[in-house]
Amino acid sequence: MNHIQLHEGFPLLPHPRARAIIDTAALTHNYNTLMSPILTVSPRTHAIAVVKADAYGHGIRPVVSTLLEAGCRSFAVACLEEAVALRKLLRELLVGAASDEEADVLVLGYTDPRNVSLLSAYRIATTLLSAEYAARLLDAAREAEVTVKVHAALDTGMNRIGFPAHTEAEITEAVAAIQDLWQTGASDPDRDEGGLILDGIYTHFARADEDFDTEMKQADSLTMTQYARYRRVCEGLEALGIRPRVRHICNSAAAIRFPEVCPEGCLDAVRLGISLYGYGVSRPDGQDAPLKPVMRLESIVTHIHTLLPGETVGYGGTYRADTPRTLATLPVGYADGWLRSFAGAEVTLHTKEGDVTAPTVGRICMDQCMVDVTGLPVEVGTPVTLFGNTTKQLESLALRAHTIPYELLCLVTARIPRIYEAP
Repeated sequence: MNHIQLHEGFPLLPHPRARAIIDTAALTHNYNTLMSPILTVSPRTHAIAVVKADAYGHGIRPVVSTLLEAGCRSFAVACLEEAVALRKLLRELLVGAASDEEADVLVLGYTDPRNVSLLSAYRIATTLLSAEYAARLLDAAREAEVTVKVHAALDTGMNRIGFPAHTEAEITEAVAAIQDLWQTGASDPDRDEGGLILDGIYTHFARADEDFDTEMKQADSLTMTQYARYRRVCEGLEALGIRPRVRHICNSAAAIRFPEVCPEGCLDAVRLGISLYGYGVSRPDGQDAPLKPVMRLESIVTHIHTLLPGETVGYGGTYRADTPRTLATLPVGYADGWLRSFAGAEVTLHTKEGDVTAPTVGRICMDQCMVDVTGLPVEVGTPVTLFGNTTKQLESLALRAHTIPYELLCLVTARIPRIYEAP
């Protein structure tokens, strides 16, 4: 096992009170599991691995290193800060390869045009949020005399960013705006005055993880509507002789749940996000895709005591004992990402007699929580898994917290060391 710290000022302890195990073999399994059916119907399609938010809380270094070994050469992040750090990491990891130019980096969100020189220096592609934004970015690139790759985002129904493309009129305007950008000569990398290279075009599905029926034939499906709008823009551009190098629309959920958009819908690339880490994808038959959790959050029992009848537990006294109860204290709380809303959730204790489950009781504290282990063979030092043995554990916690696994993975804080297992 290797040990990484997200909080650089923390010492590397041999026996941490809690840790997040990052299973790189599970990550490789998920990558191959997701790409295999896609490549079967669309052999030209490559993966764009989404590694924003420190690879969804898993740690950017072990995740990117593992994905490079699996053959991935395209990555996406949310902002320029993440992109610069990623490019530096890629240059380190790809030493000895032909060059780090083998790997593409795309910013999916906003980049201030005043930072255009950084985009060029670190070979980072960024997203065009609108025609007005594209004009500002182009002006900045020419003023700085640099060339930058860009991907035009289309707003086909997410209503977040992108060239509007809902109605026929908007689709026509989007085609005209992208054509205008192309015709300025911005796509020519040899222009001495600098400019933009229109390298890609994409949209983002709003409901691909839930928007389908068992027959996969919903005419008014939002996902299929978005796909049709995207295709109308691409067809309009192709009629003008404009075809960006990378067209991408499907996330992993769309590729698996909407087979009618494959192979054409997978196009040149498919964006793999939460599914890489083991969550978020069900097949059209309602069965979960065979993915494995990549993160496992672990701790230990640090204290055991008896709760007398009538006594309460923790802040607010929300749990009162009717009979004598045996409580175990775990040294994790909401400052570690083990949220207050997890009160009542079950954890797995790995005792000498086998694995057992027990519920948390009382309110989760900032740094500790209590578990009712009455009648169980638990002792100080007993290992505990809070989530990650199965996908169901984190999904259950997400339901309890009225959120999604994405958020819970990202909320495991920097004071929890990531221990990554290499196969």
